Formats: sequence, C-alpha cells, structure tokens
Amino acid sequence: MQSEQLITAFTATVQASLHSLQSLESVLLDEQTALVGKDPQRLEDIVRRKLALLQQLEPSVQARDRLQETADLPAGDAGSDRLVEMLNRDTLSSAWQKLKSLAQRVVELNDHNGRLTRQSQRTTREALAILTGRPVAEDTYSTLRRKTGGTTRCSLGRV
Repeated sequence: MQSEQLITAFTATVQASLHSLQSLESVLLDEQTALVGKDPQRLEDIVRRKLALLQQLEPSVQARDRLQETADLPAGDAGSDRLVEMLNRDTLSSAWQKLKSLAQRVVELNDHNGRLTRQSQRTTREALAILTGRPVAEDTYSTLRRKTGGTTRCSLGRV
C-alpha cells in the first residue's frame, strides 16, 4: 500500500473511532445519570445503545489493526503509536492523541458506572435483608470464587 493511501485509510479509521467514542462517552454519562436516579427502564435503553456503539466501533479498530499489519507493525495501540510517528502528520498525530485521551476517559466512565452498579446492588441486598428478616447473602457464584477448590482440602490417600 502506498504511503498516501495508508495515511488516508488510517486517518479514516481514527476519525471513525473518535466519532464512536464521542457517542459512547455521551451514552456513558447518560448511564451514570440513570444509575444515580435508579431508572431501570432508561438503563435498559442505554445498555442497548451502548452495545450498538461498541459494535459500531469494532470495525474501525479491526481495520486499523489490518492497516498496521500491512505496514509490518503489530496490532493495537503500540503499533498505532509507531505508525503515527512514522507517518509524521500533525493532523493525524493530533487526532490519534485525542482518540487515546477519549478512550481513557471512556474507560474511566465505564469503571465508575460499574462501581455505581455494585453499590446499588449492595444497597438493594441490604434493603431486602431488612424487609425479609434474612441475613444479607452474596450471590451463589460470587461466594464460590472465594472458596478454595475441592482438591486443596482433601487428599485421596496417604503414603
């Protein structure tokens, strides 16, 4: 692939990813509002939108990885960093840095929303325990993660 074609194609993938991440950032902020407001119907709609945006983002990431491979660079951010540096275009460098910054913001928002969800689950469990008079119990699968495996507790025989 010629250099100008590579620049044009790579820039297009960066711009597509930027657009998707900007939309995703907005949806994550809406999700945060719905989580704080405890609005399950709105959350359901937001989750659908979030999944659609993630599916929309995937092709541009895959295309970027393929372009990097044609330039004999590894897939992922490290390869993109090297390719942007090799191409040495100010507008591309600026867009790439903006994309990386936005991706980090989206990760932070998503992590924050996950913490809000877990906090809400704990509060709901505690309220149910009070209403039913039963002690607060963890989910079946979360308690299994903390237990040691069966093979570490007993031996099949002694020599």
